[in-house]
Amino acid sequence: MGFERGKRFGKIWDDVGFIDSKIKDKNSCWKQTHSAERGFENAFGNVLISNSDRLNGAVISQIVKDVHVQSVYCFGKNHRPDIAIDEDGIAIEIKFLDSSFDGVKMALGQSIMYRLKYKFVIIIFVVSEANKELYLGAADGKEDEMVSIMKYMAEELNVFTYIVSAFDTKNKKSVLEYNNINGK
Repeated sequence: MGFERGKRFGKIWDDVGFIDSKIKDKNSCWKQTHSAERGFENAFGNVLISNSDRLNGAVISQIVKDVHVQSVYCFGKNHRPDIAIDEDGIAIEIKFLDSSFDGVKMALGQSIMYRLKYKFVIIIFVVSEANKELYLGAADGKEDEMVSIMKYMAEELNVFTYIVSAFDTKNKKSVLEYNNINGK
């Protein structure tokens, strides 16, 4: 079994573009004060569910109890994304970076496993104010290796990574991404 083939055109790709716009929406859910990852997962799941009429695929989330996000069995364990669009379309993983950065390693590994079943993967790292310096450093171009990883994963693996701030960034962008989804 290999990675699912994700073509960068068609209905699923259109959904990737729509989700991209919702992640970057200034009125989105990232500035809310959640103390745990689950709050951000539920908030973004609700954003997608409330816009489900604008998506081609079905939103599958832990919020909706009558459907289950499909898992990927690998390394003796089932790995399940937080949200999915269709059973094999787009996997979405959200990690809240508050007290530990272990979520970064986990999300990067999980995203590769999700590609076994899903055509595209979106990782959203929500950075807390406690890690403000990490976010500001990335926004100021001080994370070349991180950018290299993100670009490689986007171009070669169809894994699109976003870093969003859960705090006021003042004059900085509130969402960082290096995905080339819109040809930029």
